[in-house]
Amino acid sequence: MFTATGVSIQSESALDADEIILSRRLAKQWQLRKGDSLTLFFGLTDAAVNISSIDGKENVLLCHPALLEHLRLLPDSLLRSGYFPSKRELVLGPVIALLTEIKEMDNGPSFGNVAAFCEELAAFSEQMGCFFYVTSLSLWDDDDVEGYRFENGAWLKESMPFPNIVHNRVHSRRAEQSTRFLNWLKHMKARGIPHFNDRFLNKWEVHELLQGFPYLKPYIPETALLQTKQELADMLASHSCLFLKPIYGSQGRNILRVTRDEAGYLLDYTTFTGDVQRSYTSLDELFRTIKRLTGQRSYLMQQGLSLYRYKQRPLDFRILCHKTPEHRWKVTSSIARVSAEKQFVSNAALGGSLHRPEEVLQPAFSSKEARHIKKLLGELAIEVAKCISLSYDGLYGELGIDMAVDEHGNPWFIEANSKPSKNMMPQTAGPAIRPSVRSILQYCCAAAAQPSKEV
Repeated sequence: MFTATGVSIQSESALDADEIILSRRLAKQWQLRKGDSLTLFFGLTDAAVNISSIDGKENVLLCHPALLEHLRLLPDSLLRSGYFPSKRELVLGPVIALLTEIKEMDNGPSFGNVAAFCEELAAFSEQMGCFFYVTSLSLWDDDDVEGYRFENGAWLKESMPFPNIVHNRVHSRRAEQSTRFLNWLKHMKARGIPHFNDRFLNKWEVHELLQGFPYLKPYIPETALLQTKQELADMLASHSCLFLKPIYGSQGRNILRVTRDEAGYLLDYTTFTGDVQRSYTSLDELFRTIKRLTGQRSYLMQQGLSLYRYKQRPLDFRILCHKTPEHRWKVTSSIARVSAEKQFVSNAALGGSLHRPEEVLQPAFSSKEARHIKKLLGELAIEVAKCISLSYDGLYGELGIDMAVDEHGNPWFIEANSKPSKNMMPQTAGPAIRPSVRSILQYCCAAAAQPSKEV
């Protein structure tokens, strides 16, 4: 476990390459003496060293420049540390990497929609005494990893130590299913490097999983796979409104709404130019259009609910949950997403707006009722996150849980996201570190691998 003991790393060329100098305070804390041998770790890079002398009062570790270069340690950095006497291993860090897609540009790297998030992670890592860098599948091989660290407002590309833990923010499901990614997973397993979040979630898998928890069933809309015309007919016989969603969809894209009325059926969907509505008198006609729009993608059908609307617009709630260092789930933030005018999908990526939950609830509910509804949403989101993380293989430290509220104020689970958007919070003035960044770094420090390869 990495402690809160901060160690200042200093360069000392008078030392031999395998020697270090420890301050008296650190030597006393770790019960080390002059002449002791140990293994020094930074990430998974290690070096056998001897304690040349004990000198100075502050928490300082002096190393030869060649040792710093071997470990890829930066002089004058302040890092957390942990000493494991049974193994005689001194660990600096942890080293935390974020894996994502990187575009090399003339003015520096582009991390897409996680750029600001990465800068905040870098800033808070420095405050916490961690070492953080951003990398990609193309920068990682069996023997070396390159990445970008943030310094003085710029991202610098360097050879990096293999990390203690990796945050998987690969945005493409296709990339996660590629041979390169699968080889990366094998490499991670071989080196004993934990990573989270393990993979994208499949909406149908999540639905089936949550059905195994009876106490959650009252909060889950009826859902079925869309495979045949008869299955569509059966669902429409039970519900006058259905939402058809790709099981691997995100950001509210490619969602269809089917409404049954006396004249037949209405089909609503969104295109690049806006919402489209078509009417059909026969189920055959409707199903042919749906198959043309969905193509080869797998879709599910979800019961349409009589949901609460804000200013006559649909809305839902994104509840961002994180696992604590004690391995309990907590709500880090909650935001209401209101659809754009004349749209039935409330995702901000499609022009929706973001609000505080109390702001959108209080026109119809009292202040006390609004607080109670928000509390219920949070409690249900935590239960969903807990069930997902217990049931899926791999580590999950962050989940975005999408919820809705019906006209009576009852909460409903809509879907879960393992790669929640980092552009989901209203803009704040100043360089504040958002709560999700703090939660992720705290989780990394707790979940980071032990110093040797015995993870």
